[in-house]
Amino acid sequence: MEKIGIKVFKSNLIASNMYFLIYDHNVIIIDPCISNEALKYIKENSLRVDYIFLTHEHYDHISGVNWLKELFNCKVICCKECAEAIQDPKLNFSKYFDVLMELSPNDEEMNNPINVEPYSCFADIILENQKTIEWKGSKINFISTPGHSKGSTCILVNNKYLFSGDSLLRDYPAVTRLKGGSSKLYKELTLKYLKSLSSDILVFPGHFDSFLLKDKLNLIENNVYY
Repeated sequence: MEKIGIKVFKSNLIASNMYFLIYDHNVIIIDPCISNEALKYIKENSLRVDYIFLTHEHYDHISGVNWLKELFNCKVICCKECAEAIQDPKLNFSKYFDVLMELSPNDEEMNNPINVEPYSCFADIILENQKTIEWKGSKINFISTPGHSKGSTCILVNNKYLFSGDSLLRDYPAVTRLKGGSSKLYKELTLKYLKSLSSDILVFPGHFDSFLLKDKLNLIENNVYY
């Protein structure tokens, strides 16, 4: 019987989501931020941090990498394009984070002003295009989903849970106008991939609440990718 648990912690950086994928006392952290609440949860539940997964390179999804690596000496896994960009404050947008805030959807939950210093971090394990790894009996598939950024990746766990980063949100279309984005690649590659999945998959996006894929796909063709 599957014993995977999922817990979410919300960052004050555009209300981005950090996810814990938990099996027994082991955890994978997806898109980390600095969170005292998350650290308390790790300690109280005697969790071992095995890996950090990144869905893409933008600062609001990588801001806790160095913090977690110092605390737990865990390895960071992401795709090649993401690995290159997280090293550069210009490419991961930490240098221009105020611009990213301005281009974000106009939602009170996301508009949290913050001063961000240029930031960089490094990946330990770099994946090419598509890769499946096994962890505690679970199959985790990484698939490149460009469009929002060059380094965007969706992470599919046991064909049941999809961690979509900013490639698929519940209430907003994918933002493709940022540097490194492409509406063409999104429509040709990412949208094609998303439509190939089971409609009953539960999506855990980079922002806002989770949702069933079928509740979004019937609207996705009408989205304006900007």
